[in-house]
Amino acid sequence: MKSVPQVIHCEVVGATSVRLKFSDGFAATLDLQPALRRRVFAALKHPEKFREATVQDGTLVWPGGADICPSVLRYWCELGRVCPKKELDAHFSAATSTEVVSMVAESPVKYGRQR
Repeated sequence: MKSVPQVIHCEVVGATSVRLKFSDGFAATLDLQPALRRRVFAALKHPEKFREATVQDGTLVWPGGADICPSVLRYWCELGRVCPKKELDAHFSAATSTEVVSMVAESPVKYGRQR
């Protein structure tokens, strides 16, 4: 399975925006304001709390337990925006299905009846 590049650096560049750098060298600026509508991120609507963003183990985290995993951040960065949960779920469902099909297609094991 393809590994997801980890977040290696985060710089807060606005009230709700971050500049992220990933382990593969990809970098992007992302406005996280749409994601802050969820209850888990409620405290981050205050700029002083949002500025407490750090990177731990490749993940963007804030004190109090809020975090965003690197695969989601990377997808949003590539899109250039935070997308709705339904779109995000569809993307990851399709990616998982494609990876499974790819893994089966590359498998040296022959399926079916052997003589």
